[in-house]
Amino acid sequence: MSKQTKVTVAVVLHKAVGGREFLVVRRPEGDKDFAGSWGFPAVTLQPGELPEQGAARVCREKLGCRATATRFLGLMLQKRNSYDVFLMDIEMVLDAGEVADVAKADTTHTAYSDQIWTTDPLIVEPGARAGSCCSSIFLTDRGLLDKAEWIDSLEGSDIVG
Repeated sequence: MSKQTKVTVAVVLHKAVGGREFLVVRRPEGDKDFAGSWGFPAVTLQPGELPEQGAARVCREKLGCRATATRFLGLMLQKRNSYDVFLMDIEMVLDAGEVADVAKADTTHTAYSDQIWTTDPLIVEPGARAGSCCSSIFLTDRGLLDKAEWIDSLEGSDIVG
């Protein structure tokens, strides 16, 4: 029996081009993989959906806002226990006049329990250490996590078996 493969896009959202602040969201306590951890909002791509379209959908469905994609940060393949996932991070900037708010989420999937704007990239480090792809890609892009180190650290973890 083969496992399902998901292609997922996570958004690193900024208020302005070149801005240092970015938005992180807290996963709900009932989340089976990363309960209560801080990370980035994400969706699984629908058949035929381009990554940029998925990123726009993250903003629309999970944050109730519109934003523009500005940069591709990276891609990771992770073989999880129940499925495999290709996850990519895309950096985006809020469109003029838009406000991101997890309370405005209109989704049947993961609804985040909280959000904060921060300049501290290490807020997502616990999630990365637990196997979060989006947090690992982000920290690697910032030069705060060595790619070989995080790949090795996942061997035998609960999420990847």
